[in-house]
Amino acid sequence: MRILLFLIACSTAQAFQRTAVIQDLSHRSQVMDGPRAYRVYLPPDYAKSSKRYPVVYWFHGYDADTRERDNTMAAYVGTHDLILVDSGPVETTGTFPLYFPELAERIDATFRTVADRDHRGITGAGIGGFYAIWQASKCPDLVGSASSAGAATEASVGPRGFDLESAIDEIYPTLDAVRIRQSAASATVAEMLDFHLDTFAHPVPKPSSFSHIDPYPNFGVWNWEVVSDRRWPAFTVLENVSRSGFRSAVREWVPAGAALPNVKLTITSPRLYTASTVYPVNYIRVRDGFLRKAMQKSDAQGRLTFDLNGEDYEVGVGAVPVLTFASLEITNGAWAAAGRPVQLRLKVLNKGAAHSAPELVKWGSSGPGVKVSGAPLRLPALAPGESLAIALTCTFERPATSGARITAAAGAATLAIDIPVFPQGEPVTDYRIADGIAVPPYERPFGEGNGDGHAGPGESFALLLPDSGVLRAAELFTNDSCVDNTARITDSGARISVPTVRPACQPGHRIQVLARIGLRYFTVEIPVWYRNEPRP
Repeated sequence: MRILLFLIACSTAQAFQRTAVIQDLSHRSQVMDGPRAYRVYLPPDYAKSSKRYPVVYWFHGYDADTRERDNTMAAYVGTHDLILVDSGPVETTGTFPLYFPELAERIDATFRTVADRDHRGITGAGIGGFYAIWQASKCPDLVGSASSAGAATEASVGPRGFDLESAIDEIYPTLDAVRIRQSAASATVAEMLDFHLDTFAHPVPKPSSFSHIDPYPNFGVWNWEVVSDRRWPAFTVLENVSRSGFRSAVREWVPAGAALPNVKLTITSPRLYTASTVYPVNYIRVRDGFLRKAMQKSDAQGRLTFDLNGEDYEVGVGAVPVLTFASLEITNGAWAAAGRPVQLRLKVLNKGAAHSAPELVKWGSSGPGVKVSGAPLRLPALAPGESLAIALTCTFERPATSGARITAAAGAATLAIDIPVFPQGEPVTDYRIADGIAVPPYERPFGEGNGDGHAGPGESFALLLPDSGVLRAAELFTNDSCVDNTARITDSGARISVPTVRPACQPGHRIQVLARIGLRYFTVEIPVWYRNEPRP
């Protein structure tokens, strides 16, 4: 009798176990120029209800067996007010990264969704996890949350044929408007989806300004449109974009790759301005402070169009002062390291078309573990295009390679700048310099020089360190003024810096660099030799 009652109880529990309604669908994608299949998990009461539901998009890679995951998804949606869309396999290059807006539009048109970014999330595991975080940075106006489990830390992105490497930590500054969760591969489906449901209940508000990094020559974000004539690998970088202006550049890599002045760039705003009205616009070239003034008329829809090249520019709009941080310099070292005071020189620029008023500047930070030393500063009035250098000392408790944010409240304006902070490195003296020579195990030569194994003025080089019994070329970080560190290549997925010693650098100068191989950091002091100095 007890066995019979147990079997009856189990059968009753299974009969009333709620599970999702699963629909396997497809459509012809204009972006992908072909059919695309996707699976939709609907709440069990969807057909009987008039309720609208938030949506999470799960992007997967080339997974071998997904039955257990599929069952788990169905069980979760069976007990939660959520629509789950499973799509893939993902590709991080080519046209697939352009497909998500089309898919989201189709889902919103087909099902009863809450069709706004506050109730739309994106997630995935493995390469799908990388894609989820990266796609959120590309389309922050479409999603309010993104999560990953066991995600790759970097992958190739961009148009097929001139794609380039992108790392998750490099795009963090563009994700201010998106709530992010990155988990280990052991994270459960329920944990990941719980995160999105919590974000739907507590959405991140639309930012007053935004930053964006994009490997595609043409793109749109937050209703801003960018068109360029670029036909080679690079990133278009927009920073602090708002009605009052922005900063733009096209770079070989982010965050510190060389700017590309031969790229033509056209940036068109949303409908932010009074229609058919003339506005003063200041274009300030960052490298030398050259100011170009223009009077530009908005179109009949209230949009302004800005024509630039790929150099680093600050653009100010309107007959008002617009203050911004134009640059930073570390004055007591070649990089910022956690746990020690960092002395900064910050340049405040007025890129607007009117004089600024004197303001009391109050320093702060948007993250924990950052201590800013110094009393509030009285910032004097600045003319249009005028800048002022300010000294500041900060201490960072922990590394933040994607940038620790320093803020300055100046009247109604809040200025912000991100400072990469690195771990303390291990000092090493055992290294090799490749200045135009190939060093085993590499078959290709690195750099250009006389091949004497030393860094000389005018030469470019790679730094190689012993790692597990072989030499590895390193990624380097330095603010040393004797070095142009904007050249970087990749080899089998590894990043390799190929800096150039400036011709005016005096022999005997010792270049301080922080070298990274994998997850390890090393400090290296490289003496500058005479160009023709023979190797001993």
